[in-house]
Amino acid sequence: MEITGGLQREAWINKVMPPVECVAEGIWSVPVVFPNNPMRYTLAYLVVEDEDCLVVDPGFDSVQGRLDLTAGLRAAGVTVSDVTGILATHFHTDHLGMARWLRRWSGAWIALGKAEIRYISAFTNAWEETAADRARMRTWGVPEDRINEAALDVDGLMHLRRLADADLRVGDGDTVPISRGRLTVVETPGHTPGHICLRDESRKVFLSGDHVLPRITPNVSLEMRGDPDPLRSCLQSLDRIEGDEGFEVLPAHEYRFRGLSHRARELKSLALARSDEVLALLDAQQHPTVWTIATKLHWSRGFPSLSGLQLRLALSETAAHLQFLRTSGVGHDVEGLPVRHMNGAPLLG
Repeated sequence: MEITGGLQREAWINKVMPPVECVAEGIWSVPVVFPNNPMRYTLAYLVVEDEDCLVVDPGFDSVQGRLDLTAGLRAAGVTVSDVTGILATHFHTDHLGMARWLRRWSGAWIALGKAEIRYISAFTNAWEETAADRARMRTWGVPEDRINEAALDVDGLMHLRRLADADLRVGDGDTVPISRGRLTVVETPGHTPGHICLRDESRKVFLSGDHVLPRITPNVSLEMRGDPDPLRSCLQSLDRIEGDEGFEVLPAHEYRFRGLSHRARELKSLALARSDEVLALLDAQQHPTVWTIATKLHWSRGFPSLSGLQLRLALSETAAHLQFLRTSGVGHDVEGLPVRHMNGAPLLG
């Protein structure tokens, strides 16, 4: 893998914000702060073509984030009012968060993938949803004194509910509707059910969102009403992009690089190795739960250090591996995983 974003990598290592950069003809990389999160910032991308200005993954909505994005637009020679389109690779707050504010001041359309169902915020009553999530945490074996931090709370759910809705849905092979029409949508479910990437054949760049990052393995979580087998979807998505060698990858986090096929194969290998680790623990435990498996897995920061959202993500990722093993015919039943209808169709229980 060849690192092409040298300044971005240096900033990542030194835990500072990277500079705004013109990374290809008409494409700018703009770091937008992601407060109180280990990822620190999201790399938004501006595509400026003729009368169009597209913002890809505008970032988390905060006062500083708005200043960051406004400064990036200014460096590209445009303003907030010049934005004509906003596209989020997926619905997470560090990608879609600022879309509502941008649309209010620019009138721009907002696009998401056709399959990007906002399942986490697809609830009728936030209090009932929180109670259901807490009940699921109990079936996963989470100790009672850790449920509050692992489960979704009402405030968090309502924050997700306030994320912007899409005016436009784009699917595999669609062209993003800007003047020169050089950005083609690639559906890459896994990190979320409707995650998309953008391929630009003429400029040989691939905007990868969170699907492929140069060093971090993106989280793949099993969530209520989400994809019932998200890891399988992720592996299939990685297979689909293995042929895109020669493209410079513009990820939403960390730094730019070349070697998309290599990195896709590496991520797939890491995921399968993790499933092997989960299977070994599953076979070794007499009464396994999502919690007992997760506590024994190797985590880069160590499981005891995980709290809040990071704890939830670790548990949901463990559940995704357990479900993948189960649907592959090599795992065991573990409470709280998706069940199957008589016709074989999976459904979250």
